[in-house]
Amino acid sequence: MPKCAHFPRVVLFLYATIAWLIVIQIAHALIFHSPAAVETAAFNFPRWYYESDQASASLGFSVSGAGDVNGDGFEDVVVGAPKYSGTTHKAGTVFAFYGSPGGLQSLPQWRFDGDQTGADLGAAVAAAGDVNGDGFDDVLIAAPRYNHDQSREGRVYAFYGSANGLPSTPDWQIESDLVEAYLGWAVAAAGDVNDDGFGDVIVGAKWAQHSFDNEGMAQLYLGSKTGLASSPAWMVFGGQAGASLGTAVSPAGDINKDGYDDVLVGAPLHNSAEEDAGQALIFCGSATGLDPEPCWSVTGTQPNGRLGEAVSGARDVNGDGYDDLVIGEPGQDAVHLFAGTNAGLPTVPSWTAVSDQSGAQFGTAVHMSSDVNDDGYSDLLIGAYVYSADQSQEGRIFAYYGSITGPATQPDWIAEGNKAEAEFGFALGSSDVDGDGQAELLVGSPNYRKETELRGRAFLFEGLPANSTENTLFLPLIVSN
Repeated sequence: MPKCAHFPRVVLFLYATIAWLIVIQIAHALIFHSPAAVETAAFNFPRWYYESDQASASLGFSVSGAGDVNGDGFEDVVVGAPKYSGTTHKAGTVFAFYGSPGGLQSLPQWRFDGDQTGADLGAAVAAAGDVNGDGFDDVLIAAPRYNHDQSREGRVYAFYGSANGLPSTPDWQIESDLVEAYLGWAVAAAGDVNDDGFGDVIVGAKWAQHSFDNEGMAQLYLGSKTGLASSPAWMVFGGQAGASLGTAVSPAGDINKDGYDDVLVGAPLHNSAEEDAGQALIFCGSATGLDPEPCWSVTGTQPNGRLGEAVSGARDVNGDGYDDLVIGEPGQDAVHLFAGTNAGLPTVPSWTAVSDQSGAQFGTAVHMSSDVNDDGYSDLLIGAYVYSADQSQEGRIFAYYGSITGPATQPDWIAEGNKAEAEFGFALGSSDVDGDGQAELLVGSPNYRKETELRGRAFLFEGLPANSTENTLFLPLIVSN
């Protein structure tokens, strides 16, 4: 029989296949198509990642947006690898990636290597704002186990941005001058607490001792035309043995609308009625800097709850014009949102999320992003770095989108590490690296494996705009929450 006699059967098979695909596509659209489902499908795949080229480097232990350090109109990213061997064995390294219209490049454009083994340079990184008023954003890098005159006193560096990006050597550095203080366990921009036009910074030393063992400390350094001051303008201690104040620090925005920025500090091992229930405090700014006493505080009520182990603020998730803040309580696998009002910041949370898996450390990392889905509201990101799904302790992150009523009760998007013990979600951040006005999500996974080696990775994810009508066909059909 001639080969052409089979042609009608081939055509019929092709038409049948196309018809079946159309039916499946329509069914998918009718059943599953919603903004959340579309964002989940597109947002679940990383747009970019960077992996350590060394084993046991802990790359991704810290990640952060850096602001725009080279003034090109695109935000940048810094990633810490505190066990990386650069010029010194296991001293730690920090990598910077500069944004562009095409996003981040595959290799870093800048790096800074630690000079002391075991100092953990890169255990904390953060944007500093513009501390010297030159129009370029600056960054903070910490080595909390740095030894100088005192054992593990800790050291923090600042690098000032320029048209050429970050410099090869730090522009500023400080040490705690306290034994075993771990200065730099947490670092953050503070906003402008005295309204002088220069960005200020806050640093935490979780084990500092003043009147009590391991009470912890937080310090504020003011910016100026010449950069950050060499001495702290403000200092507060935990006031209780083992409180670990300064484990987490964050800008709080201007919670009382007085024109001065405020700061948020966590003390997760503070004892109240229950041991290690935790505490979070806000210190308000003024013309003379931060007040010595907190203007707001909230205390945990659950034993070993560790309220305040992660804190984030200076964002508005419900669009009412008042700054909100979020506080993690990972010992209870809970996260609490405190929404600002015209009457001030309440001490009762307006929203609480609880993990569906006990012991996942839900809330060890929290981050309030500017806007990851382009709907005009700030969003809330939460990490649970030992969450077990398909892989044991792979880690999971959750995104809750802001709205006029605040976040929903269930996450709008999730992603997982997909490798056992990856610690995906140990660190979180965000940055608009391609200048489209929509923030991308940064995720650190410091135990991410390459075959059998624990190398660590940093990931960047990008969501779809809220008004997107794009649809995606999955065969077989699988929808993740």
